[in-house]
Amino acid sequence: MTVVTTSRKPLPELRSLARDLAFAIGAGYTTRGKAGMGDLFALDESVVIVSRSGPFFLIQVFVDGETITEITVRSFAVEERTGEIARGLFVSDRPVYEALKDRFNVAFAGETLPRRRIVFDGTQRKRYTLEVLP
Repeated sequence: MTVVTTSRKPLPELRSLARDLAFAIGAGYTTRGKAGMGDLFALDESVVIVSRSGPFFLIQVFVDGETITEITVRSFAVEERTGEIARGLFVSDRPVYEALKDRFNVAFAGETLPRRRIVFDGTQRKRYTLEVLP
C-alpha cells in the first residue's frame, strides 16, 4: 500500500489535500512529524509527498527511494461533491497520466476536463480540482 504524507510543517489545507488524495487512491496517510526520507521509505516501497514549493504545490511520487514523477500544481479548488463518489484520479494532462497509470487508479479524462487538471473525490463530500503546470 502506498503511503501519502506532507512536508514537515504543512499548512492545514495542505494536510487536508494529502489526506483526501490518500483516500482517493486507496493509500494510507501518515503524519510526517520529524520523519526523514529514510523513515518514510521504510514504511512502504511507494511514497507520495505533498508539499508547498514557493507559490506552487508539489506532489512527488517515489518508488523504492527513486523519484518517479513530480507534479507541480499551480492551485487547487475544493467544492462540495454532488452525486456518487468517484474513486481514483481523473487526469487531463497526458504526461501526468502516463507517469501515474501503472501506480494508481487513474483515468485519462482529456476529453471531459479543460486544460491540465487532476480531479478526485475526497472524504466528507469534497471534490478537488488541481491545476497542473506543464
